Amino acid sequence: MPVVDEGDAAISIEVAPGSAPAGHEAEGYSLDVTADGIDIAADTAAGALNGVQTLRQLLPAWIESDTAVDLSWTVPVVAIDDYPRFEYRGFMIDTARSFYTVDEIKRIIDTTAPLKLNRLHLHLSDDQGWRLAIDTPEENPSGIEYGRLTEVSGATAMTYNGNGQLMGTELGHTGFYTKADYREIIDYAARNGMTVVPEIDLPGHTNAALHAIPQLNSAGSNPKPMPGESTAPHQGTGDVGISTFDANNANTYVFITEVLRQLAELTPGELLHIGGDEAHSTSRADYTKMVDFATSTVADLGKTVVGWNEYAGTALPEDAAVVQYWNGGTAAVANAVNTRGAKVILSPANKTYMPQKQDARQPLGGTWACGSPCTLENAYNWNPGTQIAGISEQDVLGVEAAVWGEFIRGVDQAQFYSFPRLLATAEAGWTPQARKNTAEFVERVGASGPRMAASGVNFFPTATVDWSASAAPVVTAHPVTATPEAAGDAPTASRLAVDWRVSAPGATATSLSAELVWDDGVRERVALTASTAVDIAGMTNSTEFAGSSRRNFHTSGVHVGHLRLMGDGDPVVAGSIAVTVPGRR
Repeated sequence: MPVVDEGDAAISIEVAPGSAPAGHEAEGYSLDVTADGIDIAADTAAGALNGVQTLRQLLPAWIESDTAVDLSWTVPVVAIDDYPRFEYRGFMIDTARSFYTVDEIKRIIDTTAPLKLNRLHLHLSDDQGWRLAIDTPEENPSGIEYGRLTEVSGATAMTYNGNGQLMGTELGHTGFYTKADYREIIDYAARNGMTVVPEIDLPGHTNAALHAIPQLNSAGSNPKPMPGESTAPHQGTGDVGISTFDANNANTYVFITEVLRQLAELTPGELLHIGGDEAHSTSRADYTKMVDFATSTVADLGKTVVGWNEYAGTALPEDAAVVQYWNGGTAAVANAVNTRGAKVILSPANKTYMPQKQDARQPLGGTWACGSPCTLENAYNWNPGTQIAGISEQDVLGVEAAVWGEFIRGVDQAQFYSFPRLLATAEAGWTPQARKNTAEFVERVGASGPRMAASGVNFFPTATVDWSASAAPVVTAHPVTATPEAAGDAPTASRLAVDWRVSAPGATATSLSAELVWDDGVRERVALTASTAVDIAGMTNSTEFAGSSRRNFHTSGVHVGHLRLMGDGDPVVAGSIAVTVPGRR
């Protein structure tokens, strides 16, 4: 369907002042569907995009497919006024422990932006690797060669744990983003309604920088270089709290200033994330000195600083700082809000950390965040407005889900540990608490299975979800009337060939069968072949099947067939096909 801004075409999108629901101009929209067409209205492009994402959700799931199917693209008649609960709705991907290429990041954006998530948090540095190119400035009295960050620590990643066991299915992926790569990601994210939030972690989680830059290795840094070496050894384990910059080394502050300056120049978004977490080998005095320097530097660069909740007790820039809560006590967070005017992003590990196990079937993944597997229902059942005692909902900037990379390798694995729980985080950021209902949410998750499958999402087949099935026909040979023997004769035969695409999340080829039932009583068995196998340990979900049907028609008229799926429960009509066979000539 064409998208136009005037006339009587099927879809019209208007962006103009006064179009959004009152009081929600930034991202609100209205969507009206009538027999005459579809109208989306908003005050801003962001609001209009939110309306388009809702329209996508109203269309059949197969609208997300990259293969053409023979369906009618219809939506129900609705009138919607909608807007988000929170301004910030984020997704964090850890590129430091295992690298994601530009194309992989684009794929992540493709599957998170439709959930109306509007921030992409890139964790760009950690002990295991450094992922963003930093140029050496022309005036460089320190002698620091910033290109070594990616030359040396762009080639490192997660390896083994402290016991020498391989972390994940393979070694962490290495690589880095050139500045052009980073700009490409920013532009692609922006076109999909997402703003990039970059993170350079300090003063802990800094082993990759220490491994690359000799000038950062001094008396107070940790770990120490091996005898005869000028830099700390690579740290490929998942151990935390080991590394630190030296608070009494002048080059530490030269380095922080230059990296943050170039990061600010590259990043159009207002937020710069400096980490600040798990600096266990840094004294409190040294931690405060380095973090205070970094936060004031970000403010001087005209940006708003973000840090994990460990930094909440430092001298944050007044009314220009964000605390991202993930774990531990909340008193310092509330104090930062009430005394420094800080805002809060909520990423409580027991609700939003995605690499945790979803149920006991998964061999990989932690259970520390929830004390047991972190279920879909658990990810949904919380209230961001009351998560931190002593602050109000107005102090909450938003919510963010986080995919850490200790054992995650590549997008398919990241998706398998994120979906469908990411839908719960997206809803926490959008839906008012009074409108949340767990049973209704789980039902909608089940209905979204075919949509996620058509989008190419490798999602976990959550056992507590009743996954819907759907089928779409692809007509490969239309009915062709055989040449009659004499004028006026009825057709001798008309042949219809159809390839079927079937989405049945969690099913297997042995547990699922199909038949095409025609309105004249003819039944055709349709053999189904799975595109992938259900393999919880291997992190794959069998969501799509392919089959085909062939039939000769000997009578004219309209013939309708319904594809029925038979599995563990009652048969389900998953798709239909109608064909018109011509009559006498």
